[in-house]
Amino acid sequence: MNKNQKILRWVFVIFTTIVVILAIDMARNTTAPWNKKKQLVRAWEGDSTNTVELSDTTKTK
Repeated sequence: MNKNQKILRWVFVIFTTIVVILAIDMARNTTAPWNKKKQLVRAWEGDSTNTVELSDTTKTK
């Protein structure tokens, strides 16, 4: 095998690996279109339950 062919194969393997890693990272950080409403509900109502519980416990003391 020619030296240039070996270099080309290594560059191809490294490039493909980087692209796969980036695709996996992007897939983990994005929200599926069918989950967007659920995410909005969690964002708006997620912390309110904790503050209500905390305020209730401080009143009893």
